[in-house]
Amino acid sequence: MTAPSPPHLTAPFAAVPVERAAALLARTHALAVDAVERLATERDDTFRVRSGDRMLVAKLAHPLDDPRVVADQLAVLEALARIRPDLPVPRVLPAADGALSATIQTVDGPRLLRVLTHLDGETLGSAPRSLGDLRALGALHARLARAIAAIGDAADPPLQGAPTEWNLLALERYGPLVAAIGDPALRSAVAAVIERAADAVLAPARALPAVLAHNDLHGDNVLVRPGPPGTPLEVTGVLDFGDMTRTARVADLAVAASYARGRVGEAGPPWAAATAYVAGYESVEPLDPAEHALLPDLVLLRLAQRGILNSAIAAANPRAAEYASRNLSAIARDLREL
Repeated sequence: MTAPSPPHLTAPFAAVPVERAAALLARTHALAVDAVERLATERDDTFRVRSGDRMLVAKLAHPLDDPRVVADQLAVLEALARIRPDLPVPRVLPAADGALSATIQTVDGPRLLRVLTHLDGETLGSAPRSLGDLRALGALHARLARAIAAIGDAADPPLQGAPTEWNLLALERYGPLVAAIGDPALRSAVAAVIERAADAVLAPARALPAVLAHNDLHGDNVLVRPGPPGTPLEVTGVLDFGDMTRTARVADLAVAASYARGRVGEAGPPWAAATAYVAGYESVEPLDPAEHALLPDLVLLRLAQRGILNSAIAAANPRAAEYASRNLSAIARDLREL
């Protein structure tokens, strides 16, 4: 029997029109809204908003999103603004009453609205990048990971993030959905990775300390500004803390490193890009031998996880199908090559 798609990821909802979004922002955040543009996402309503000389991002959470999870995301962003203002992450714009989010009543029930600053730059994935660029991003990732983990542990009680299917080590939450993959070759490759992970990878990975982590640092969630030829990119933004969760730090690193192959074009050895990314990370936060041993299998497991969940989302939610399935061919290629 095919396992059901996770409702938290695939449940449909009524999209809020841009006109209503503008009216909501005027009411909840006292914003004079000049323009609103919907941004493509898998499972929420996200808008780019112009208010006077400010550009903002408004996110209206999925109706099934846990308010506690959203609160954890906002708490991390608030803490980063205080203790690590050098890290390029969005700032929270409080609502008119001072709260970090506002509850909106919709036809699907209450949904949380939060507003963040808009960060400038082009997405990392918009053009091929150099190995030096990936090393620089890996180093930034390590600094951000260290800060998020410390914020999570310092809270009382410690912040947990989301119990999400996108937690790489939660194989029981996404492994049974492998049948959602339509392409037989990709499905077979993913199944082999899942089998090896269950036999030899998950137990030692789960034995490692779990820390709060961004858990989704990929090319569409990183904004950059190219510098002069021969110099590394300037990272201008790390976005989307929606998959933040507690996991092993090497799993968080593997998530990001799994995207590296697709950032450098077709040239070079398949593992060169991921190796460069990890080298940058380790220039700030060295891994121990147990983490090193797990890293290649965890990179492959992330590719398998993406193949499974993107296929499940596309099959269950036609409105998100094009967005969710856009990278399946690249995932298949990376699994073959890596």
